Amino acid sequence: MKLSTFFLTVALCAASATCSAQAAGIGMPSQPFVSSGGKAELWMRPDIGEVKFEAGVQHADAATAAAQLQELSASALQLLADHGIEAADIEAHEVEKKTVPLGEGQQAYSVGRIFIARLRDLAQWPSLIEKLVEMDHVTNVSSTFDRTDSDDINTQLMSAAADDARSKGGALAKAFGRKLGPVIAIARGPLAKVGAPFIDLQRGKESRGTSPQQGKYLVPDSIAYSQTVNAIFLLK
Repeated sequence: MKLSTFFLTVALCAASATCSAQAAGIGMPSQPFVSSGGKAELWMRPDIGEVKFEAGVQHADAATAAAQLQELSASALQLLADHGIEAADIEAHEVEKKTVPLGEGQQAYSVGRIFIARLRDLAQWPSLIEKLVEMDHVTNVSSTFDRTDSDDINTQLMSAAADDARSKGGALAKAFGRKLGPVIAIARGPLAKVGAPFIDLQRGKESRGTSPQQGKYLVPDSIAYSQTVNAIFLLK
């Protein structure tokens, strides 16, 4: 390769890199900026529980399977009612029907329904879960807990997370002899679409509820609520 050709190639590569960098910077602040993330968490005692379970039967005759499912569903609904759960707090999904091969050319019909019930009197919780677990043809029992004022809690936590992000951003700016300016971008999750690849990505999440209880089916003493926020501030 001739020397003149070599310098021409280097010049073209440099120009291409500069254009790419300018293109990648489209939409970025023209002034110096800093990114910061904040988080707030609170542990509260739950006042409502939700249980989800499946009721299902199997029989070689479709009509018999449907009748058995209807009887099983009535028993499940009665159990929920006996523990103070009102009809408005119960969701019963449509019936699912499928065939199950039994071998030698024979088959059976499997039908089932999914129930979701919200229990507002948690004193009834241990008894309800115990009876559901013991109930024949009831499977996939799972539970979560929450609070009726969870929306207010998350609103307060979001405000606290924003204050935390501003405080951390201010401290970081001060460390470099600058002051924190106005916020120009806000996200509950990563800021990838706002500033990548110019900022360090941070994961944002909101967690609520608990994993299903094991053993004695007790109500947890407390559950975690958390809010995470990420922001970009201009520097003064």
